[in-house]
Amino acid sequence: MTKLFFIVLSLCILNSCGGTQRKSTLADIDINNDTSMQGQVFVKPKSDKEIKDAYYTYIKNAEKTDRSRLTAINRLAQLELELSDQLLKDSKSNQTNEELEDSVYTNTLQTTADLLSTALNDFPEAKDNDLSLYQLARTYDQLGQHHAAMTALQQLVRKYPKSPYYAEAQFRLAEEAFVTRDYITAEDAYTEVILTPTSDLFYEKAVFKRGWSRYKQQLYFEAVDDYLDALTYHNFDEQKYFNASEKDRFEEYFRAIGLAFSYLDGAKSLQTYFADKPNFKYLYHTYAVIADIYLKKERYSDAANTLVQFSQNHTSAPEVPHSQLKIIEIWQEGGFTQNLYTAINQFYIDYNPEAKYWENNTAEDTFNTATTKLREYIVLVSSYYHNLYQKKGRPQDLQTTQTWYQRYLQHYGAYANKDNIHSLYAELLAEAGDTNQAIRYFESAAYDGQLILSKKAAYATILLSDDLYKSSKTTEEREAWLNKHLNYAYLYAQLYPADKHTNKIALNAAQLSFLHKKYKQALELANQVSDNAPADIRYDFYTIQARAYIELAQYSDAEAIYMELLSSKQLTKAQRDGFSDTLSLSIYRQGEAAKINDDIDSALFHYARISEAKPLSKIASMGLFDAISVAMQSSRWNEAIVYIKRFEDLYPNHKHRQEVSRQLSVAYLNSNQNDKAAQEFERIARSDDSREVQMAALWQAAELYENKSDHKGAIRSYREYAHNYPTPFPQHMEAMFKLTQLYTKTGNRENTHFWKQKIRSANNRATKRIKNDRTNYIASSAILDLAREERREFNRISLVEPLEKNLKLKKSAMQSSIKLYGQASAFGLTDITTESTFSIGDIYQQFSQNLLNSERPNGLNEEELEQYEILLEDQAFPFEEKAIEFYETNLGRVKQGTYNEWIAGSFSKLVELFPVRFARKGKLGSYIGETLQ
Repeated sequence: MTKLFFIVLSLCILNSCGGTQRKSTLADIDINNDTSMQGQVFVKPKSDKEIKDAYYTYIKNAEKTDRSRLTAINRLAQLELELSDQLLKDSKSNQTNEELEDSVYTNTLQTTADLLSTALNDFPEAKDNDLSLYQLARTYDQLGQHHAAMTALQQLVRKYPKSPYYAEAQFRLAEEAFVTRDYITAEDAYTEVILTPTSDLFYEKAVFKRGWSRYKQQLYFEAVDDYLDALTYHNFDEQKYFNASEKDRFEEYFRAIGLAFSYLDGAKSLQTYFADKPNFKYLYHTYAVIADIYLKKERYSDAANTLVQFSQNHTSAPEVPHSQLKIIEIWQEGGFTQNLYTAINQFYIDYNPEAKYWENNTAEDTFNTATTKLREYIVLVSSYYHNLYQKKGRPQDLQTTQTWYQRYLQHYGAYANKDNIHSLYAELLAEAGDTNQAIRYFESAAYDGQLILSKKAAYATILLSDDLYKSSKTTEEREAWLNKHLNYAYLYAQLYPADKHTNKIALNAAQLSFLHKKYKQALELANQVSDNAPADIRYDFYTIQARAYIELAQYSDAEAIYMELLSSKQLTKAQRDGFSDTLSLSIYRQGEAAKINDDIDSALFHYARISEAKPLSKIASMGLFDAISVAMQSSRWNEAIVYIKRFEDLYPNHKHRQEVSRQLSVAYLNSNQNDKAAQEFERIARSDDSREVQMAALWQAAELYENKSDHKGAIRSYREYAHNYPTPFPQHMEAMFKLTQLYTKTGNRENTHFWKQKIRSANNRATKRIKNDRTNYIASSAILDLAREERREFNRISLVEPLEKNLKLKKSAMQSSIKLYGQASAFGLTDITTESTFSIGDIYQQFSQNLLNSERPNGLNEEELEQYEILLEDQAFPFEEKAIEFYETNLGRVKQGTYNEWIAGSFSKLVELFPVRFARKGKLGSYIGETLQ
């Protein structure tokens, strides 16, 4: 069938297929699936293969000079090229057998090359031979026959200089010459491309590559001419709008320019070359690129000198500050210390925020960049000279360091705490022996009113204020430094109770307070001692507390402390005897105070119990004698009988024994003991001889009232118990705790608050020996509630005008709340401690936000408002840091096996405040995981 088809096809072509049917042409070979013109004999091919076979048959049978044969050859070449392209496309998409396709692909390309060669050989003057040569070169290139491809291109440019493929052919020949290092030939070929009117597609590349050809021939100025022509032709947009491709090309052009100049005289050549191009908009960029090239070669001096030449020769250029900054970076990278700090000093002189330069140069971006970098460099330089002074102690280094710190504070004072400049300057002054000035800067770093911002700086103020107190010459100076020292010591001990320095700081301050008769301050400081402090430390604190309580006539508190002191087994006999006498005196003074206040029950109790606690003390017999007198005068016959009998037993040889014995007969006569009866527990509590019975009866009465929901009666009984029986301490605390609960139920907030304060005060006065877990819970719960009350007051106060007044009130409320939360936390109860720690952090965070959101003063212009905002941020930053510190402290308890809502809340806050560190998935899980291992 196929054979018949080609015979008929050939006859039709040669004899024009006579008859009434239309004449067939060579184009009919390509007709596929068209039934509109089917004849009785002519059968049209149905596939590409049939078409190609038909063409091959035609070429084989046609005359060599037949022009249609040329058309058939070119058509076959086109079909083969399309097939090779499709095979290449299919191979990239992995749709076919790779090995088989490689073979088919190669055969197809070879067939194409053969066809094109045949056409060129048989028809050397054909019209489209330039296209054939172009396609032949392409085909040889795909076959890997590079030399044959170049030969075809050479033939094309030689015979067809006006061909539309001429420019590309010359470009390919130029590229080949460049690769083979025939740079003269490459330059000529690139020049042909540039001169060709239709070379738009290759013009920019040809100009740029001709520059490289000249560069390789060491024709550096000519190379730069070409690079700049390519740059100008491209017409780049502003650099800030570059996409990745544009950025790469831009940098490639300037790398080439930089390399060319780097082989000339560097900056000198630049000045010469651009002398007639003062408005070249990339002038600074050119210098910078060349400097970068030197920098990569570690030619630091050449790199810096290049930019120095730019700055000196183009003083009015807006990039001069950037050039100077880059010089600094070069010296820094190269490790040229002296050059670096000299350059920074000059930069400060020329471009500090108050320099004259900025009067005529108002570019905001440049100003911001220069002043921001200058701030960093001032910190760098001051640190360098500070270290130098510490190592060598030279006066000139001290003076230089001071100059740089003062420069920083002059221009960047708002950032001083953030960059730690106050502390560093203070350390320098302290090292130099200027203690008065040093403490001033430590104070700036350490405190915001009564709040500690820096623990380290606060500790330094304590040490220095103590030194200044000791070295002061006048009474006024000593008093001033003493007051500062005591205040700083108290703040430190309050905020950092577990710090290793706290006990020593608080003890020294407490001793100074007592020495100067500041007894209340002595107690406040002594109360900061931890229950876990070493025994010798607690002994010293207790001694100060006891003596201060005596001086303040707080005898019951003094008694508790002396009892604690006497519980020690390390006392000498003299110490024990002395404490015993002072303890007896404190009890006796309580009796005296009760008698003056007509509190007969308490007076009898105190006078009499001396003989029970310390019967051999010097004042015990006097106390018992006074108890007998008060009982008789008050017709308290039963008590009088008990006291008289005890006196006779303990002091049979006392000078008042006969007088006491006569009073016993009177007491018996008036006591009527047979009629003594106990009615209700409440009455027994008021009248029984035994204090223990009184306490038990009163407690029982209170519990009965409470069980019957008689709040009034229960309050009355618990209140009487709390007022009259401070010991034993646990029961006393329980009574006050009951009162807070009952007053809460009755809605009496004032009395609830009163008894919570009483619980707090009683706990502060009590010693560790008489406390237990229950009293700790009661005290911590009461203090936590007080802290919550203060927190509500803190929340209530808004930072609005009058701002100074409201800020003072809000700080006071914050300090009170933090102090109470700290006290509640100190008991070590998990839920209370974690809530307190979270709340302190939350208060600091809220205060930071309140500062940032505070009402702005009226009348500020835009610049003043911006400075005010900066100051606010600097003021707020330490409080946010403190919040993070307490949240992290809470989160750290996860490692101890503790996790609750307050720790979870702390973690959430940390994620909010510090997402880079804490927002990573699994952060909290890692903490929990550690506790399970």
